[in-house]
Amino acid sequence: MTTKTFDAVKLMRELRDKLSHEMQQMTPEQRIRYVREKAVSTDLGKKLAQDAGDAAQQDDGLSERSRAQTLCSRSPADPRASSG
Repeated sequence: MTTKTFDAVKLMRELRDKLSHEMQQMTPEQRIRYVREKAVSTDLGKKLAQDAGDAAQQDDGLSERSRAQTLCSRSPADPRASSG
């Protein structure tokens, strides 16, 4: 029998509790701003922001929905994005 060295459920609960504690006195607007600031400070957030900037520079008349679908399909972190 193997012993667990990493407990993902425990980690998620700890992170959720920490985040809830940090945001308990915030207004909904403050919470949105907080999450957005945290998201863009990560490596993935920076990559997605860069991709969005690149797509905006290459504006070829795509609708906003088409552009969003294109960006999502480029994201390796999106489990729905598949190559086939």
